[in-house]
Amino acid sequence: MSVATPSARYLRTCSPLLFFLFLTGCEQVREAEDEIFKMLDEARTYHVVSGPLFERLGWALPDGGVTVKELADAAPGGAFDPRDLESIPSERTGYAARWHEVRFSVYGLDWDLGALHLVPRKPVDHLPTLVIINGGAANWYEFFVDPLNRAGLAQYLAQKVPVLLVTIPGNYRHGGWLETEFDQRIPAYLLDRDLSADEAAVRNAVFTFRVVADGVKAAVQSILSEPVVIVGHSTGGEVQFLLKDELEARMRGLSMGWGTGGPAGLPAMREFRGQRSIGDFLHVSRLRPRTPDQYAGGYLGPLNPFWDPSRPREEIAAQWIGAEMRRRPQFKQPLQDIEHSSAINLRAQVADQIRSTLTKHRSDIDAQEVIDDLFSTMRSPLSGYRKMIWTTAARDTGHWSDDVAAARELIVADAFRDANPGIPVRLLVFDVPMTHYGNVEKPRELAGGLYAALRWLADP
Repeated sequence: MSVATPSARYLRTCSPLLFFLFLTGCEQVREAEDEIFKMLDEARTYHVVSGPLFERLGWALPDGGVTVKELADAAPGGAFDPRDLESIPSERTGYAARWHEVRFSVYGLDWDLGALHLVPRKPVDHLPTLVIINGGAANWYEFFVDPLNRAGLAQYLAQKVPVLLVTIPGNYRHGGWLETEFDQRIPAYLLDRDLSADEAAVRNAVFTFRVVADGVKAAVQSILSEPVVIVGHSTGGEVQFLLKDELEARMRGLSMGWGTGGPAGLPAMREFRGQRSIGDFLHVSRLRPRTPDQYAGGYLGPLNPFWDPSRPREEIAAQWIGAEMRRRPQFKQPLQDIEHSSAINLRAQVADQIRSTLTKHRSDIDAQEVIDDLFSTMRSPLSGYRKMIWTTAARDTGHWSDDVAAARELIVADAFRDANPGIPVRLLVFDVPMTHYGNVEKPRELAGGLYAALRWLADP
């Protein structure tokens, strides 16, 4: 790490001892990153980052994250305008920020995708841009600030590598949402105007993964010119697999995950999710609310910012979600759920719901075009990769397990090993009590772990 940061200069001027400790800390971070890098050079079924090693990862921010926190604290519900970040000097934050709104067309409709581009003042040479895509019910805020508006994962990563934080269409709205009933919110599929409930119902019913993938592709092609590594969290993990061939020149056969899993077409994913019926999902024209009680189980752990072992888990989850009530969308489109859930057996029933919605609202959308796109998640290519790495956390129960043989991320990694014989495929497990939301729980250390994984992935 360079010592030419404002904090380093201050320490060097005011206290030789503190400056020495600062340098020592930087050296320890480099040693921890190098230890992981060397670990990944060894071909093993999976690699474990111990708790002590994990705690040595990550680095300080020039301003400690104070500048962004003040901006977020001043905004109602923390829903600050990302365009305000553009005027903050990079000397304070360590990166320059620019907000982009990309408009693209699918099914004869315009859609908007919002993306925050962070460029380090002093990037590490020869590393690709990390494109991070949110999972269900979330958006770019989740990777930029934590629920208390402290510095998030992307602010740390952006000290070293360019980052593009992508929000899937509908999940970010300027100023956030005021409706407290999540299923009454209207996705912001267009960022320059509000939609009627009827128009939103039509768009919900045609919100296939093609819409998401086309938006991400448009963003990468219009905003970036350099190589990329796409990291989709949770439901967003489908996207990198969908775009593997369409963005082949940019992605270069490299794949990286954080709580990502595999494409819905993998047998392991179908077995994990089981057989589903149409009654398991809401009608495709509606929204599925993500309520606090749904986060109280595997999504909540002792590293959560609101954790208190003396309180009921449901109460802690309610405080967590309540802190981001305005800026976090807290809804998912049932069609996104259905496609992500490998429920291809429901194709005919889903097609009927799409047709009936378009007929009811007298839409000109070609229903057959939408139906032809259904379950693209089941057709993602499994071969043709050059190098792959998954990262997960010990308490991410949907992706890792104490019964290692049953851990979903391991089964997925093994499936890609079989489909790509001879290529390096790694699985990195952070052995700390992080959950699926480790990016909220330990953003500094996780940034160090993902950076080490990226270094290994990009190394020729």
